[in-house]
Amino acid sequence: MKKIFCFISIFAIMACAFSQNYYNNGTTTAKNREQKEQKEKTHRTDHYNEQEGHRVVFGVTFGPTLNWMNWKNHKAAPEGYERSVKGGVRLGLRYGVNMDIDLTKSKNYYVSTGILIEHTGGSLSFFEKLNLTNEPIYRDIDRGYKSIYFTIPTAITLRTPSFSHFIICGNVGLYHSFNLYSRYQSRFQIDPAARDTDKESINYVTTDWAKDNEVALFKESVFAGIGFEYVIKRNLRGKLHINYAQSLNNYFSKNAKNSHNPKIQEKAAIGTVEILLGLYF
Repeated sequence: MKKIFCFISIFAIMACAFSQNYYNNGTTTAKNREQKEQKEKTHRTDHYNEQEGHRVVFGVTFGPTLNWMNWKNHKAAPEGYERSVKGGVRLGLRYGVNMDIDLTKSKNYYVSTGILIEHTGGSLSFFEKLNLTNEPIYRDIDRGYKSIYFTIPTAITLRTPSFSHFIICGNVGLYHSFNLYSRYQSRFQIDPAARDTDKESINYVTTDWAKDNEVALFKESVFAGIGFEYVIKRNLRGKLHINYAQSLNNYFSKNAKNSHNPKIQEKAAIGTVEILLGLYF
């Protein structure tokens, strides 16, 4: 009887230990299953944020621009009109806020817009009459232009699915720009027959920057570009983008006439390369 009692006691203890171990394993398995489900849920959320995107994406963008001006004419530039060699390419700036809207629910195609401030300009060389003395003189002039525009972009943006947190994107669209302020500066040679030994200080004159009232109020440009985004975290992306933009209409207003030959209306177009950095939320 003692042996039977001891055997039953040992069996009961083993049964209790096994039950406790089974309970612990069951609890651990349940916790592991719950953690796995939470991890999969987080992965799906990350996958959605990184690859499929949001219906609306906001961002801030800024960066330097390279700008130049060319004579705009359907056939050829009038004699003496050309892009200035000195100061032909000017450094500018573009900054503002952007908004990308996924209207099609395609998760890759977005309609993009925003509000931007654009600092641009360029230089032209041409022959013009100068009223510096009692009698007018005629000189070849290098004239630099600077303008500030309020710009509203409208574009189609394509984003690829993410790979290793990187997203390739491209866009094409239009810039609708309104002139806020414009200035010009002239540089010309006093005596074309003089030797060029000290032309910067003696034989050449550079005027002060003055307000330009002959710049058109509105500028329409077409642009296209490519870049990439890096997913920093679920709701934050960094962006590097390069665009090329070309104005479609005349930089000058209809009142801009050449003083040497009033029949010549001044016409110019602006080309721009933009290197833009941004953060998108």
